[in-house]
Amino acid sequence: MAKEKNTKKAFLWNMIGSTSYSLSSFLYLMVVTRICGVGPAGFFSLSYATAQLLLTVGRYGMRTYQATDLDRKYLFSEYEVSRIITCGLMLLFGIIYSAWSFSGEYIIISVFIIMMKMVDAVEDVFHGNFQQTYHVEIMGKMLAVRNIYSAVYFTAALLVTQNLAFTCTSTAVTSLILCLVINNVFTKKYSGEAVTVNRSFQFSNVWKLLKICTPLFVGTFLSLLLYNIPKYAMSSVMTDEYQTYYSVLFMPSFVITLMCEFVFKPTITTIAELWWKNDLKKFSIYVLRIIGIILICGAAVVVAGHLLGRTLLEIIYGVDLSPYKLHFIVLLVGGTIGAGVYMMYNILIAIRNGGCIIIVYAITAVLTIFPATFMVQKWGIMGACMNYLYSCSILFIQFAAILIYVILRRKKHKTS
Repeated sequence: MAKEKNTKKAFLWNMIGSTSYSLSSFLYLMVVTRICGVGPAGFFSLSYATAQLLLTVGRYGMRTYQATDLDRKYLFSEYEVSRIITCGLMLLFGIIYSAWSFSGEYIIISVFIIMMKMVDAVEDVFHGNFQQTYHVEIMGKMLAVRNIYSAVYFTAALLVTQNLAFTCTSTAVTSLILCLVINNVFTKKYSGEAVTVNRSFQFSNVWKLLKICTPLFVGTFLSLLLYNIPKYAMSSVMTDEYQTYYSVLFMPSFVITLMCEFVFKPTITTIAELWWKNDLKKFSIYVLRIIGIILICGAAVVVAGHLLGRTLLEIIYGVDLSPYKLHFIVLLVGGTIGAGVYMMYNILIAIRNGGCIIIVYAITAVLTIFPATFMVQKWGIMGACMNYLYSCSILFIQFAAILIYVILRRKKHKTS
């Protein structure tokens, strides 16, 4: 079986690509807040959160499955067609949601914010193919190029036009074109190194693939829904300005999860390979190493956030966050725990033990969604922060218990 090529280069470019992706989320909200004001920024942040939720429809939980499809059970063309279907559904649901929830120009803004996130789903299927063929460095380069373009264009367009609807529309369309062009070029360039599969495209396999990934999609959807529940609870009892404050405070927590991909993404294929080779010692070392790095990075971020983070956010976004010192720390702790959840979730998918995911999220939903509105009504933004931390903690406990059980069960079968 092929080994990871040039691990250092793969890690470096994955880090650059993931950083670009993470910082673009920072930049969008900062630019809108600075140019359009706190009110429109609140609407933008809520719409962006909804787009992030609908992105789970576009990706359909397929990335980790694709990257760890080591036997090439499905062709890349079958992954591509399945992605066309899921992206079409993502955009359709986005249009329905926007038309139902808003009016006038706000419908256009909402739809094209969703389309901006749909581009992430489109390029994700190409990046899964690069990762499957051990070209993580190419994936990182493509991710960096596209996200830097989108962020720079969005900023320039809003500065020049002062029109959020035009900016979102043109950013979405041009980003989609760029994504398709550069990823198709490099996919063709490196297709010759993929393992040859002696069969043709079968549409029935597309439906099989979608069926297999449905539990993964539901799990991912429920995951982001749980993380966004505090925002939706706030929208029912608080004004758009508070959405902006919460979104600004939450942004570093969200980025912690994205940044943990630096460590995790380049290793997921190797982790799956070790599992199927029954090398449980190395597998466990990999997992413990990643958990250790996440905890160390998370602790560093919490300390840095306490000392400097809130002040930097005030300077960057131009809003007063002085009443929210403890709120910020609560969200950073939740983000660190959430990064651990993300890691264990993907490991369970990689080793084909994802059947528990829907049950885990269903239990967590019952325990966290219903108290959300009460917590926000009683404690305001702090209630939203506590609900987020509560959700992450329950998920972490369940996934950790399942992963330990699965490893011990495998070890027992190996020795018997």
